[in-house]
Amino acid sequence: MARLPGRLIAVCALFAAWTSAVPLVIVEGNNNLNLQQQQAILNEDSDPLKDYVSDVANDKELSSPPPPSSDSVKIPSSLSSLLRSSLHHIVDESPSINTVINLFHEEEEDDDEDREENTLIRRPSWFTSTLMARRLLALSSIGVASSVYQTPSRRGPAGLEGVSVSLPEYIADCASSTLEETEIGNGNPVLLGLYVSTTFQNAASGSNVSLSIDWWDHIDRTEPLYPGFPLSAAGLPRVSLLGYIERIPFSSSSVRKALEECFTAAHPDAQVWLPGNTDSPHSGFWARLVVTQAYWIGGFGDTQQIGWINMTEWREIGRESSPPGIGDGRGWEDVRLPGEGHQ
Repeated sequence: MARLPGRLIAVCALFAAWTSAVPLVIVEGNNNLNLQQQQAILNEDSDPLKDYVSDVANDKELSSPPPPSSDSVKIPSSLSSLLRSSLHHIVDESPSINTVINLFHEEEEDDDEDREENTLIRRPSWFTSTLMARRLLALSSIGVASSVYQTPSRRGPAGLEGVSVSLPEYIADCASSTLEETEIGNGNPVLLGLYVSTTFQNAASGSNVSLSIDWWDHIDRTEPLYPGFPLSAAGLPRVSLLGYIERIPFSSSSVRKALEECFTAAHPDAQVWLPGNTDSPHSGFWARLVVTQAYWIGGFGDTQQIGWINMTEWREIGRESSPPGIGDGRGWEDVRLPGEGHQ
């Protein structure tokens, strides 16, 4: 019998035997509690997701190993002891229950071995994760921009004020091109703003904008994250950039030309809509998303970082290197995203 099903059967048998001897506790006067009231009674420590995601960005290595992988069933030692003592009290002479208890002794021995293996597993540092996020931006040409209707729509249905809308937009990371960094701002994606666009109309009315980009289109180039596990887009990187839209101030025509070359290298068809093109069906302007915060999901939480990025590092990281005091000095060219180079 395979290891996992056998342990699952053992756990089910153990819980069934133990819970059958535990009396049902009824709180007087609360027999008609609704779901929210029942949940409110629970201690906040009962929430299994309470400590899953850290909102504190840092560049330190993890001080403790990640949670064990899902290929085995883990029972906390305190619960295991409680269940064993309860079972001995209930059916001290039962051969079948004693067999189950022995399985738990074997499980604890396996846990010691698993812990030794898990101590060798480390998620990337936060600085490495920030490098990966900057590389993701540099290699992305399309993002999903989310904005909020600030006023009733003149062309849409009633009641849109305060409602968010998400639409794909062409983007390009041109800060690492021949443009001077001050023209765009390092880590700020460039957009071709069209006056007819809902995203830019909302931004002009005062809406902030978030931009979501991901690596999910590259899933076929990746390898399974766990033995026997199928390819999973959910295990691949994505980042949400929060900020506001701003026109790009050009200091010279040469800077403008450099930006056009950068953007059309990623989007050759954008030649048709370039600002100033008299043949364009829509008038537009060059804009940047000034990124004020960035939320990174590197993949599954046991192998990648999840949380808010250090914005000083985000803005200072370069393509080939980073200034003194920024991480370990590497640039985003020094890291690779899952599946890069795989044919």
